[in-house]
Amino acid sequence: MSDKRTCQQFCQMLSDYLDGSVELTDCRLIEEHLDACPPCAMFYESLKTTVFVCGKGLSEDMPPEVRSRLRQFLREHCRKEDP
Repeated sequence: MSDKRTCQQFCQMLSDYLDGSVELTDCRLIEEHLDACPPCAMFYESLKTTVFVCGKGLSEDMPPEVRSRLRQFLREHCRKEDP
């Protein structure tokens, strides 16, 4: 793999990857990294499962604007670095 990003940098991109909102080039780099890095692949599978379970827990009666704000809040707070 020619990309010099760290595992942490790839992991920070996984939420957008799951949402399908990364560039095709980044998508390929992420997939190559996941194929070559078992710890990141395990983290990805865990994140994918968490997103699926949380998605099932969201009420279909939740207003779209509330759902959108909740997702945005989670994206912003999940990306913050620990102090």
